[in-house]
Amino acid sequence: LAELYSYSEEQDLHDAQGSWEQFQRNYITEGGGTWVGLSEEERVGHVGQLLAWLQDSDVVYRSLASQCLLFLCQGNYTEVGTTEECIALARRNAFLLYRCGVWQPLVKLTDNQAKEYRADNRQAEHVEDSVVIRVTLSILYTMLMLIGTPPEEETHEDRRKEGSGDQKRSQEKEDRGRFLEEISNQVGEYQNLGTFMLHLVFLYEKGLSILPIKKILLIFWKYLLFTLGGFEDIERIKQEQRVAHGIGEWIEPKNRPPATWLELQPQFPDRVNHVDDEVEQLMGMDDDDDDAGSTSTLDGHASRRLPWRPKSRQQDIDAYLSACRQKFLGYELEGDSASVVGLPSSVQEGFRILQENLYVSLGDVALEHHEKMLNTAKRNRKKLFFHPPAEKLYQAMLPVMEDACITLLKVLLASATNQPINKGKANGTLNILCDVLPEDQTQIDQQRLQKDIARHKEIITKAVSASLLLLLKHFRLNHVYQYEYVSMSMFYANCIPLVLKFLNQDMTAYVTAGNSIHNLDFPRCVFEQIDESKQAPNLNPAPMTFMPESDDGEPVEASPLAEVCWRNMFSTINMLRLIQKLTKWRPPRIMILHVFKSAPILKKTMKVSHDLVHYYVLKLFKLQAKYLGKNWRKVNMRVISCIYQKVRHRLLDDWLHGNDLDSRQWEQPNEEQQLKSNLDMYHALWYRHILTDATLPDVPCMIDDEESCLDIELLLQDETIEIPKDFDRTYRQWLKREVYDKEYDWDVFLKDFEDDPSSLGSGDPTSTTPTSEISTSKNADRPMLDGRAGTT
Repeated sequence: LAELYSYSEEQDLHDAQGSWEQFQRNYITEGGGTWVGLSEEERVGHVGQLLAWLQDSDVVYRSLASQCLLFLCQGNYTEVGTTEECIALARRNAFLLYRCGVWQPLVKLTDNQAKEYRADNRQAEHVEDSVVIRVTLSILYTMLMLIGTPPEEETHEDRRKEGSGDQKRSQEKEDRGRFLEEISNQVGEYQNLGTFMLHLVFLYEKGLSILPIKKILLIFWKYLLFTLGGFEDIERIKQEQRVAHGIGEWIEPKNRPPATWLELQPQFPDRVNHVDDEVEQLMGMDDDDDDAGSTSTLDGHASRRLPWRPKSRQQDIDAYLSACRQKFLGYELEGDSASVVGLPSSVQEGFRILQENLYVSLGDVALEHHEKMLNTAKRNRKKLFFHPPAEKLYQAMLPVMEDACITLLKVLLASATNQPINKGKANGTLNILCDVLPEDQTQIDQQRLQKDIARHKEIITKAVSASLLLLLKHFRLNHVYQYEYVSMSMFYANCIPLVLKFLNQDMTAYVTAGNSIHNLDFPRCVFEQIDESKQAPNLNPAPMTFMPESDDGEPVEASPLAEVCWRNMFSTINMLRLIQKLTKWRPPRIMILHVFKSAPILKKTMKVSHDLVHYYVLKLFKLQAKYLGKNWRKVNMRVISCIYQKVRHRLLDDWLHGNDLDSRQWEQPNEEQQLKSNLDMYHALWYRHILTDATLPDVPCMIDDEESCLDIELLLQDETIEIPKDFDRTYRQWLKREVYDKEYDWDVFLKDFEDDPSSLGSGDPTSTTPTSEISTSKNADRPMLDGRAGTT
């Protein structure tokens, strides 16, 4: 909740408090005139009055109601004594507002305000210009956070003090389920809350700068997190779906990689990992195919045994068998990936190891199902997806998916780069400082303003990077082609150069930036006296030791401890994971990393002494090592050693020297075009009704399709074509003899038939046998093989 408010919005807190005190004096007479003294029924009555004002045509009543509702969501801090009591009361108020039906009118009011701004082309230069819509968005975000976040585990003593705590928790759980279901369904004229927030982002990108972009992006991020789930939910659903589809669980060890550069070296076996547990839970360790690993520990000492299972792909096994057969037997067996007869025992042992470590992902299952459906009749096609909430979101975002990726990356570019303060636009980037700059900057401490601006940009970077990563991971879980479509959209929107530009800065200074002023963060700022002349301690979850390095990557003596801004560390890791996912198994995209000279940038990023940063940087080095050349490998043998020790390797993966065909990117110029063709076919197969304006290919039409049968039925009703009476029983034999067992140029036949239907049976070599030559078979009395045959 602290990141929702900028330090420049301090006046909004006072305005909300003043509006509530006015309402309290005039209308709350029960319970001693305080909110905490009211009963549940009395609170419902007052919320109903505020709800009526919220929908009033008078802007004064709407403004007063929205300010009062915001104060309720902030926890009535004037009537409690501590921040814990404030958050607890805010949580109860949020559930009360939802049960009273405040959510939908707030969404509608926000939409109407955005439409009004768009009609008037309202612009903003300062934070005071967007007060009205900023208040409603603050209420939406606070309710989303307080209702969507499950409560922490309570102790037995806490539950005993509450008395009816079990019933209360059960009611909150039910309300939370209904709330998450409601925001996932139709919201006004939008399919869900996420598409509504994207619509506001589109308006902002088109020049409607009065919209508070930070609050919009925070709502979008939390919507994805609460409706789709976090990284732990992804791992759980993936294992459940693997079992359901018969490929079994793939359990990975949870050993963490070391936290400092020194621990990556084998000569320091006694150092232990000290990454904070809260940070690990925040950032997530899982990956779709390659999970993090480290040297396993036993009694505090490092072991040389790798803690993860190696993996192999079916295409690697096929290539291995093909090469061995050609070498030892002199021939190949097309389509046979199991026979090892006649091969040496060492080859058979290698084949057995590859089979034991064969990894079949859900993406492989989805691709196999897709190929099968292309050769299946339309009436028998069944759609396959593994994550229903992600499927629902994909259908809602599909028409604007490319625009969404471009717009989010534009905002990310503006927040992750240095932008002048006094200019609305700089170098074509968006102006993201409208909702943080005060109108009179002379009355505020400039140091505090600079920290507020930097903090504002950091929060936007965090929200956008986390949102893009969540979209990639959830769509990857649901269907591999959905993931490929989003990643391709991001790739064509220049996501890789953007991330490299972000990383090409002093990352150690970035992750240790102290731009948070502890006493100005909500809700502490409303309980403590603020001394603006004295900077408060930096608000960070935990300190972390940094072991800086020289420019050549060699460790140097430890410097004094530096505190870490976990928000910036989180954004840095998200950025690395984004480009790792975009380039994985895609040689043309890996070449882009090499073209933009990412190696020195990534090596400089290794100065950030954090395990996950090192892990994903090493994975990126592993992807492009084959393109960097021998000289680079000679100079950076230390990095290569770290890759061998800390990153999973696939069996038969020649990632270092590049002798495989994947390293020859120039021999695969059409890989991206082939992927785009496959994506178009996937969308044409399942989402043609959504992409009505797109140019999609035709899906292969099978003879048993209902539409094809209807065309055949209309054809047979043509009196000019004579069909034997027993043709309904013998047509299968005729099809086998005259169609399946003969080769025809069907393209020419269909073209001629479209031009002149009477040409059927004209005797042309490219057409079928004339219908006059259809003769009955000796098996004419055989019962019908298909119940639908009588209709044809």
